[in-house]
Amino acid sequence: MKNRCFRWSGHHPWLTRVTKGEALFPIGKRAGLLALLLLALPSWAAPSSLSQQLTDGLRADAETALGEYLRQQGWPETRADYQVWLSPAVAHLPACRQAVRFQAGGQYRQPWGRRPYLVECTEPAWQLRARVEVTLMLPVWVAARDIPKGHVIAPEDLLEKSLDASRLQRGFTHSSQPLAGSKSLRHLRMGQLVGELDLQQAWAVRAGEGVLIRAGQPGFSATTRGTALSNGAIGEGVRVRNLGSGKEIQAWVVDKGEVETRF
Repeated sequence: MKNRCFRWSGHHPWLTRVTKGEALFPIGKRAGLLALLLLALPSWAAPSSLSQQLTDGLRADAETALGEYLRQQGWPETRADYQVWLSPAVAHLPACRQAVRFQAGGQYRQPWGRRPYLVECTEPAWQLRARVEVTLMLPVWVAARDIPKGHVIAPEDLLEKSLDASRLQRGFTHSSQPLAGSKSLRHLRMGQLVGELDLQQAWAVRAGEGVLIRAGQPGFSATTRGTALSNGAIGEGVRVRNLGSGKEIQAWVVDKGEVETRF
């Protein structure tokens, strides 16, 4: 029997069998052939609903963890890339009838880089290994020139550079944190990351000292006195005690001896 091939005809809406003498298939037979062709496709041609569900869940969990960390640090929201890997065993698992649990493995200080996960279902009971690769570009401070030990940092001593956070092998400082006025504790080479331990902060607020607390909302503002419970540079968050209410609150340093609350 001669080999035969199939193609879509550019001039006719029906599937055409190409042989030495062309013959046309009616629409009913065309539908049957299409069904056979789809059945012949490998299983990975279209992801299973469970696979897509787990992929979306893992991405959402990693995205939530990163968002919470950025808010805790007081850093602005930054776009990240998420690559999800699932064990091939997912193709043989039944759908979960309960909420799937996503548990990040290990103790992570920062929620980026390679994050292993254990995915667990209780009904029916099964577990699956997974991984999420989180790529985050962070704007950080690097030394714009050689900075000698004991030097008081000026704005021209620093350069903002966007780097992959997962590849940073030493301490760094986010560029949202002002460093001018700090004193270098060691020699820093040009292009070197500037970490918190490299500098002696120029504290605008010191633990035990009195501070002015500013509180404001649209159409309303007020001030009161308080006591700082920790040291803080401008832009940093500190704990302060409101002298009027005696309550301990979180505030951010805005000037020397002044902090503000944020709602």
